[in-house]
Amino acid sequence: MIVKDVMSSTSVTASKSESVSEVIAKMKKFQVREVPVLEGGRPIGLVSYASFIHRRGLPLAAKVEQVMLPCPRLEEEMLVTSALEEMMSSGVRGAPVVRASKMVGFLSRTDLIRIFPSITPLKDRKVSTIMTVEPHAVTEQDSVVKAQMLMKGLMEKTLPVVDSNQRLVGAIGMPEVMDVLWNPKSNARPPNEIRGEKEHADIAIGSVMSRPAISVTPEETAGKVASLMIEKGLSTMFVTESGKLVGVVSQADLMEQILSLKPTEGVYIQITGLNEEDPDVYDVLYDLIGKSMKRIDKIQPPRVFTVHVSVYHHEGMRSKYSLVGRLTTTKSMYYARATDWDLYKTMDSMLDSLEKNIKREHEKSLDQRKQKQSL
Repeated sequence: MIVKDVMSSTSVTASKSESVSEVIAKMKKFQVREVPVLEGGRPIGLVSYASFIHRRGLPLAAKVEQVMLPCPRLEEEMLVTSALEEMMSSGVRGAPVVRASKMVGFLSRTDLIRIFPSITPLKDRKVSTIMTVEPHAVTEQDSVVKAQMLMKGLMEKTLPVVDSNQRLVGAIGMPEVMDVLWNPKSNARPPNEIRGEKEHADIAIGSVMSRPAISVTPEETAGKVASLMIEKGLSTMFVTESGKLVGVVSQADLMEQILSLKPTEGVYIQITGLNEEDPDVYDVLYDLIGKSMKRIDKIQPPRVFTVHVSVYHHEGMRSKYSLVGRLTTTKSMYYARATDWDLYKTMDSMLDSLEKNIKREHEKSLDQRKQKQSL
């Protein structure tokens, strides 16, 4: 399947001279998460919620060219899996499709979610095998700023809201956060400005969240989740057991499943959240990952490995690192976390934990097979 078979033929666009407030209004009106920026019909950038979530003190009158992000330009004859790899490598949720450098369409995660229920190798996979377990959540009493900070650290745009018993009671997404942060009628100073993390601390999530939150069980299929996402216009689906939150399935989770089908040698690796300019740092990290993937390959062939880095607790020249890794193999999906003051040590610890999880599952599978054979 190629890009032009699944892309949207029309898309909301912007020019670099438009203001931030004008583009945000378009995103709200047309319920889109990304807006390509064009100049003479040629895409030159992209505005998305990620354009605003990291910004502080951003005037609503600022021009789009000040906040737009670079984005890939996809060719309409590209394979869908190759286009998805480009999007994931660039860290965008969607990208313009071009013909002779002029935009002719737009490919978003939503376009790809639409075809998910028809992908035979994926549609019947259980939610329990692809969901993110032990997800981060907020409460009704938490502030909107806390939700914004979690969204920034996790690169997620929708968070579950739970009560004191971990029962799912609602959800808060980036549109609700933006309603608070950029509302010109708020008490922000100066007026008409996105204030960032230190303002609006008194706005409780419970006053702006949506409810009830739509959820599925761990036994539901990935195809059903994709269909619900399209039907309800959701980017994240929550997973519950007896009303309690046990996991989440995001569009990114489904995208990784699609990407795992791409014929390739080795494993696709992506590191997000690390704003490090020194290329040697990435070389060391990729070397550590590469060695670990070779060891894992002896047990289960790895297909897609993503690592998200959160940096916090700055003390002088030091920072604390929190890493969350997710590995899709030919058989299952695995998660691991680690936190430390040393980035390389954190990566090594996270990879070690991941390998132990895979070995444990492999040994468990072998024991079950032996038991069946002995019966």
